[in-house]
Amino acid sequence: MTAALRHAIAAGSVVLLLTAAPGADVRAQECPKPDPVAQKAKEEECHAAGGEWGKFGAIAQLCGIYSCVPRTGDGGKPCRNRSECEYLCVYRRSAALGAEVTGECAAVRSAYGCTTQVDSGRVVGTVCIE
Repeated sequence: MTAALRHAIAAGSVVLLLTAAPGADVRAQECPKPDPVAQKAKEEECHAAGGEWGKFGAIAQLCGIYSCVPRTGDGGKPCRNRSECEYLCVYRRSAALGAEVTGECAAVRSAYGCTTQVDSGRVVGTVCIE
């Protein structure tokens, strides 16, 4: 799956979130107000621990909420099964369900975004969580 397609899916999820619930009114002022000093300290802690600092998920994107996700020690290592990785075995290109592939271990432990998952050397599905 290309980066452009992942962004289009994410944008579609945001549009769906905003339009799917009649009467639901999502406004920036309803988002928690971040404390810039506390956020900066958390960001520094995250980087010091080797994590990735960013906005993960649709609400985080809408509200500008940053968080830290830990990096894996085996990110990018070739894999054919989830059991070969600390987190997930993923495939970063386009492939049909059931296609035989060699994936790579995910670099971060984040459930958000779209991942094409590999098990038993085959694409077992694409999961998108926003």
